[in-house]
Amino acid sequence: MLNTFTPKEMAMLQDNYRFTTKVNISNLSAQVSHLLNEDQLYLYLSSVKEQTKAANLSVAASLFVKRYSFAVLIALYSMSVLSKRINFSINNVSIQTLKESDLLWLPSIHFRDITLYPALQEDRNNWRNDIVNNIFANHIDILFNQLNTISKLPKRTMWENLYTYIVWMYKNLLQDRNHLDNHYLIKEDFNMITYGSEGYLFGTYEQNPFLEFRDSQDCSDILEGNSQKRKTCCLSYLTKSKGDFCKNCPISVKKSKINKYPRLSSTTV
Repeated sequence: MLNTFTPKEMAMLQDNYRFTTKVNISNLSAQVSHLLNEDQLYLYLSSVKEQTKAANLSVAASLFVKRYSFAVLIALYSMSVLSKRINFSINNVSIQTLKESDLLWLPSIHFRDITLYPALQEDRNNWRNDIVNNIFANHIDILFNQLNTISKLPKRTMWENLYTYIVWMYKNLLQDRNHLDNHYLIKEDFNMITYGSEGYLFGTYEQNPFLEFRDSQDCSDILEGNSQKRKTCCLSYLTKSKGDFCKNCPISVKKSKINKYPRLSSTTV
């Protein structure tokens, strides 16, 4: 049986995870499959750099990964909350900039096909592994490789950018009273994504790339505790509209050294 998001689900995704049904022709909008072309990715990151006044392409690439993390969140929300699978093929997803005047650059995520496939209840573990493989190995890691080639941003930083948003979403799900009956599954999915899944599900990795950032922390400690200090810097302080270090940044530098920039206050920007 095939279906799609209800109006209520779609409104929630629009409000919380930057889902959109709109498209806008812009230098800051792109079909993600087109970004696998090195020339097109270079032009796109150059547009992001100009829009956000980023110091270089590495900063622009890091910011792009943070923005594009919401595509992953939409897919994982569909899996963990709705027990549905969305088509996460590279050809199906685009990043859409609907407000080009916004210097923060908060684009939305568009899925051309929003048909949802229900979970295989009798074999949910394999169903989830297949989703994880399609999200990360068949999409995200391929995109990360291209970003690394063009911008030289370390993939380690990209994976931690993404990990930070995944933690943020699953924390919020546990705090949402609408999901009280689903806590076990939410924790189980988070645990398997960031700890239990094998490296090959994420690309050509010997181990899960999220393990480095999670360390040996218990799932409940991560989702119910305070924010962890990052191991890499996301470089957001090198954009004109931000300028200060995130509160969980690993860099320890006096703020006076970068006081020409305004303060960065939100993890989810």
